[in-house]
Amino acid sequence: MTKIDLCIAGERARARDVVDAAVAAEQAGFAAVTFADQLGAAFVGPDAWNQECWTMMSAAAARTERVDIGSMVLNYANRDAGTTAVAAASLQDLSGGRLWLGIGSGTGRRSPFAREQFSLGRTPPPDPRRRAGTAAWISELRRVWTLEGHGLLRPEPPPPIIVGAFGPKTAALAGQVADGIACPLDGFGDHARPVEELLEVARAAFSDAGRTGGFRVVAHTGPHDPIDDPRWGPGAPVWDRLAKLDAERLVLFAPASPQAVTKLGKRLLG
Repeated sequence: MTKIDLCIAGERARARDVVDAAVAAEQAGFAAVTFADQLGAAFVGPDAWNQECWTMMSAAAARTERVDIGSMVLNYANRDAGTTAVAAASLQDLSGGRLWLGIGSGTGRRSPFAREQFSLGRTPPPDPRRRAGTAAWISELRRVWTLEGHGLLRPEPPPPIIVGAFGPKTAALAGQVADGIACPLDGFGDHARPVEELLEVARAAFSDAGRTGGFRVVAHTGPHDPIDDPRWGPGAPVWDRLAKLDAERLVLFAPASPQAVTKLGKRLLG
């Protein structure tokens, strides 16, 4: 059965409200709380801001006991792989093994989401270099996790790595190097391919790479999709659709409001 997760929005929200919403999600019965890795929110408005996701993940882990803690998704360009490897080990320790890492290749220069990178003096590289950088970043992450005798904390167990993909080339990358894929349910507006198309590419790449075992599937809605949309309400066709894909999770974007999260839980989970 597909689990229902929430991605708690940090745009124009106070940090305490974001964490309180995560606690409400656990109390309502959701399977995981996740956070987007947008360092800024200029795409929302000139006076907007966003809460930093790793801080929110850590605070949520400290305030909860059951829900999984995830990233939707980390931009590899925002964090050094080695530092992230140790941070993930600490967060895995803090959470009692509840962490999963969504990782992405960032965004192109023309995207409004690239504004934060330019503000910080970074220029996003072309798409092929970003995909190659993501693969190298994941490889380094795993290398650090295997080091012994270096005085570095290692995660127990290593968290699954889920690559976020909007297009077929990144979906193929997910199949080649990751433990799973996170992709839009219905194209994230007109920015991405539907989950079925991306999953077909990812699974083919997984097989072609000679990999065996399970491959995790995380579907998600868009940040502007209303949380009370009947498309993912109780008994909606989407649940049969996700079951056919063997999707592990559906992530819904939710506001940093404990009241809204509680109401959504009653509607979806009873």
